[in-house]
Formats: sequence, structure tokens, C-alpha cells
Amino acid sequence: MTSSPRISLSANNSLTRRSMLMGGAGLAALPLAAWAQGVPDLKGTTVVFASFGGAYQDAERASYCDPFEKATGAKVLQDGPMNVAKFRAMIESGSPDWDVADVVGGFLEAGIKDGLFEKIDARLVNTGRIDSRFVNDYGVGCIVWSYNLAFNTASFDSGAVPKTWADLFDLKKFPGKRTLLDQPVSSLEIALLADGVAPDKLYPLDVERAFKKLDIIKEQTIFWATNSQSQQLFVDREVSVGVILNGRAYDAVQKGAKIGISWEQNIQAVDYLVVPRGSRNRDAAMRLIDTMTLPENQAKLANLIAYSPTNAAAFNSIDPKIEPWLCTSPENIKRGFVISQVFWRDNLTKLTERWTSWKLS
Repeated sequence: MTSSPRISLSANNSLTRRSMLMGGAGLAALPLAAWAQGVPDLKGTTVVFASFGGAYQDAERASYCDPFEKATGAKVLQDGPMNVAKFRAMIESGSPDWDVADVVGGFLEAGIKDGLFEKIDARLVNTGRIDSRFVNDYGVGCIVWSYNLAFNTASFDSGAVPKTWADLFDLKKFPGKRTLLDQPVSSLEIALLADGVAPDKLYPLDVERAFKKLDIIKEQTIFWATNSQSQQLFVDREVSVGVILNGRAYDAVQKGAKIGISWEQNIQAVDYLVVPRGSRNRDAAMRLIDTMTLPENQAKLANLIAYSPTNAAAFNSIDPKIEPWLCTSPENIKRGFVISQVFWRDNLTKLTERWTSWKLS
């Protein structure tokens, strides 16, 4: 494989266009003291893992959960899809059903602020395997992914396909139903990009301008709540243009779906693994996260669904045919930008309420 792409985290804990360090002793996978006497025996222990369902969670099960079960004797139950309101309700109950959850960066920041997570136990999770810029006291970065403009290739001539976010709002040139994620995260950024705002001028978001732009396609939009639903909308040709995650598009195309995507102004983000505060199986949950940091496991996931790993060593084992689908490939990373986790930490709750009101108006 050619030299691997790079990514890094800036001081505000979000990614920049600088590259991920691809080597060096600082990222070596050193054995944990807690594992020094061999893999722990966790027979009889059940860990509940929650993620976003569909092809992505299937890949996580095969890449992370199955190896963990085989190595430790523990049982990993799958649940989800991950839902912010449900997560918060579990914590308020004092007895969360989930032990490990895959969450987006904006919710990580908000959840830290609200005390929703257990602190990552460095005795049980070898955070040294992950570039330090992907490690938080309360979460470990597991993938880098992107929101992309997608379209049904069967709906348009090859020479006249949607390429920019502005095309998403051009109902005359590119007719048909649209689809957006049913939340303000990414949707407001997309509206402003379509209205001519440059990526480096996005934050703080001009909320009024964004909603005014969204009004243009509101009546022609089907909002998706889960990543699997976004895939199905395109597969069933219910929509002609819209938003999809890069890995979901890759998965659908491998299964024969007629979906094309654009990399122009792709919006990049990071997922983190967290342990809900009050987990009944805290130590086993931490060990599951540790399994998820192994390079061979992260590479397996990337080869199953096109999301970039956070362990630099994993790039050595990624199939070269996957690289064009990764938002961190040299060509794709320079055409995109990173969503602001800090902005969404401070504004997610109030803008979610505004989003709900806008949809009902």
C-alpha cells in the first residue's frame, strides 16, 4: 500500500488536516500490566455493546466483539441503535443497560460536561496504541468517517450528477426527493456550505441563515434517523440526492446499490468508545475497549466497511482498494474539513430543540 494518510487532533480536540502519524515508538502496542499474566478469564461475564446498527455494527461485532469473546470467554450482547436521549435516560436511572457505547464526538464532549461517562482506566485500556490526539480521558477514538453528498446513479446522466452541497438544494436541475440526517449536526453545516459559506468560516454557525436555506428543500426531504435507513432510502430509490456516511455508501455499493458520492466539502468526524457511568461491568467494558484498539482488529473493520482507523499501525493491513473510500486518504482529506466537536458540545441541546420545532412548523 502507498504511504498512509495522516490526521491529527487540534487543541480543541477535533481533527485538523494535518496527518496522522504513521509510525514511531510512541505508538507501539506495549502489553498492559493487567494482562501481563495472560488474557483474563471473563467466563460468565456479559457485556452489552451499543452502536449504530446495520453494516457498521455487524463489522464491529466481527472485528471487535467476536475476538474479545474468543480471547476472554465473555459474552457480548449487541444493542442499539445508539440514541442520545436513551443514553441520558439510562444514566439518570442509575442502572444503564449498556456497558460500552459507540458515540460521536459532539456527544462525547457534551456527555463529559454532564458527567455521563466512566473515566477510561489506563490500567485496562492500552491507550498507547492510539495516537494520543485521539484519546480523551473519557473516550477512545475508534473510527474517522465523513458525511458525503450521495445520489442515485440511475437517476441522472453520468455527465450531470450532483457534486456540491449547493446541488442538493437545486430542485430544478436535480429533481427528486432529498434525504438528510434527522438532527441539526451536519444538516446546519450543509445548509451553510450550500449557501456559500467557506468551511473555515462556518463556526459559530449562522443558525438563522441555515434554517432559511433548509426551508428550500424541507417539503421534499425524508429525514433518516439511523444509518441503515439512509442506505435503504437510496437502495429503494425513494430519494435521488442526499446525505450518507462514506462507509455506508461503500457497503451499499459492494452489495450492488446504484449509489455515487461526492467528496467535495466532505464533513469529517470521529467516533469514540465510552463506558456509561454506573456500568455494572466496568472492568470488562474497559477490556472490550482495549480489544478494539488492536491494529489487526481496526484494520479488519476498515476492510469490512470503509471507516478510517485511529490506530496508525492498522493502515499497514488495509486493502488498497478501500483507500479511495476513506475520508482520510490523501485525495479525500484535503477536500473536506472537520466538524467542530466543541461547537456541538455547547449547542447540541438547544439546537436539537430548534430542529424539532422547525420540522413541525
